[in-house]
Amino acid sequence: MIAYSGLGCLPIALLSAVLAVWFWIIDGSDGDWATACLAAIPIVLVLGLINLLTALSVNRAEVPGRDFAVWTSRHRSGGTPLQSYSPYFLGMAGLFLVGWTAQWVHVLVAVAEYAALTAAYYIVPELLRRPAKAITVAQRREFAQARGWAFRDRLPALAGRWTSGPMQRLSTNAAELLNNPPQAKLRGHFAVMSGTHQRVTFTIADAFEPVPFAPFRAWQQLHVTVCAVHLDIVFPSIRIALRGTGTRRNRHTVEVDTLRPDFAEALVTEETTAAMLATGVMEWSIQGRDVLVVLRNQPDDTEDGDTEDEGADHDLDAVRAVERLTTVISRLPTDLGPWADDAVPDLPLPG
Repeated sequence: MIAYSGLGCLPIALLSAVLAVWFWIIDGSDGDWATACLAAIPIVLVLGLINLLTALSVNRAEVPGRDFAVWTSRHRSGGTPLQSYSPYFLGMAGLFLVGWTAQWVHVLVAVAEYAALTAAYYIVPELLRRPAKAITVAQRREFAQARGWAFRDRLPALAGRWTSGPMQRLSTNAAELLNNPPQAKLRGHFAVMSGTHQRVTFTIADAFEPVPFAPFRAWQQLHVTVCAVHLDIVFPSIRIALRGTGTRRNRHTVEVDTLRPDFAEALVTEETTAAMLATGVMEWSIQGRDVLVVLRNQPDDTEDGDTEDEGADHDLDAVRAVERLTTVISRLPTDLGPWADDAVPDLPLPG
């Protein structure tokens, strides 16, 4: 039922091998499962390292024009890339550790021990990101108050409003559900600012986005800023991007991600791409009534030495992104009425 591509079957085989070795050790030690658990811990960690190193060699790709590589999903199992199985190996090692200690403590204490290890995996990186959040919140609050714009320190409701992942159809059966790749979610939005520019309401919010296809998504996250302009109508979801340098040998190509190709054909015209090139908005999307861009090249603002001017520049960059996005919207085709929906959701914050 679980499909795989390339070497995507490797982590399943390695994890199965760990269980086979564990049972073999138990059988050879007259049922001494505690000793088997202790012996299995280094084995599963070594096999997890082998899996990660294999992914490092086959699931990385160079970025044209950049001096770094990114993780890919070419080799995957059940929609999960090879390297993203790394937490599974850590989780299994944690289970064996708990099993080994269960010979001295009550089973409920052992279960609580495993729950604490799992919680620490997710909570510790969140605690490490708090200084960056506090700096951004303080700077943007001052920026918004100086202009009379609405502001909130946190707005969890935005987690279900925007996504940075691909547009995907809902799974219709168990196989599709198991083999769908995980979506990149924007969660825990903070430093949310809302105002009006050229009679158009906008919202700017920061969040942390998992690095695409990263091995440890809870720990490997990027500080991003979402700049959204709000429409009075709702359109089908679509993401548009221009790739390439625009040179004679590497001209711009248009990438479109949507479940409504008819809407894409009407929206993506020469005038639309010309507006994107003129404003420098190389990627944007429509999600409901929101037209948004995601700024991912944020400065490192987690250190205490940042100055107030640097924070102001960061916020001004977000406002300029809203201005450019407003310009792109003003040049979109005017005959999009057939795809509009009058059921308009509320704004994230009152303008």
